Amino acid sequence: MSESKAKELIKKRVSVKAKITQFSSYLNVVRSSAQLSELQITELTVRLSKIENFYSIYDTLQSDLEMIADDPDELYAEREQFESQYYNVTAAAQLLVEKHRASKPIQPEASSLDARTSVTNAQNYVRLPKIDLPHFCGDYHKWLEFRDTFNSLIHSNKDIDNINKFHYLRSSLQGSAALVIKNLDFTGDNYTGAWELLYERYNNNRLLINNHVQDLFNLPVIHRESSRALRELIDTTNKNLRALSTLNQKTEHWDILIIHMMSPNWITSQKRMGRTQKYTFHRTNTT
Repeated sequence: MSESKAKELIKKRVSVKAKITQFSSYLNVVRSSAQLSELQITELTVRLSKIENFYSIYDTLQSDLEMIADDPDELYAEREQFESQYYNVTAAAQLLVEKHRASKPIQPEASSLDARTSVTNAQNYVRLPKIDLPHFCGDYHKWLEFRDTFNSLIHSNKDIDNINKFHYLRSSLQGSAALVIKNLDFTGDNYTGAWELLYERYNNNRLLINNHVQDLFNLPVIHRESSRALRELIDTTNKNLRALSTLNQKTEHWDILIIHMMSPNWITSQKRMGRTQKYTFHRTNTT
């Protein structure tokens, strides 16, 4: 790839980074408001959906630059810095939207005759905030992500009562996972039992470890040099190593083993392979 092409990629990357910086500045202004209006929240939601599209653009540009660089270490540091800024600002925006929605109770219509009953009901019935939870269909590979996300956002949230937790749980389950709790009546008293049934069915450490180790042995083979395929290989490896670390496996000492497992899976120059491996394990051991 020519030097002019590299300059073009860098120029486009600068434009994407500028969009993130502009959104961060806008978010700081919104957060400084004492109380947000519905118009502000709507605008923030629209802007957030737009900014989320820029990550894939940046990833493509950055991957192309990394593949042609003689010394990509500086580019890897650049990627780390961008991803840190991107995830921080988008997470802050999502949290702001969710907090606003959670604080908006439904105001039921009531006559003077049943005002007392209506007030009592209004205290117990609030508009459920939209929380983007991962769907779980019974695939053991996705159990840890679902378990930790649901536990953090819903199960351990003392501000959500059991009937609403049950609602979120049922909405998140599909396929064989949904069948596990299908016969339980939809009541607040049954929520704890439903969660325990899922936990007992899928929180099998031995099976989870075996699945993720098997995935490492079945890494995809790259038959031709491709930045996207190489990125997918690195992401798949890191994803399984993080999962195994969560399952209390000492993956920080697996470098030589992982190098041996990954080496046959791509066909590139040894020099570039060594750099890629260095980046892979740096990312894994600092996660």
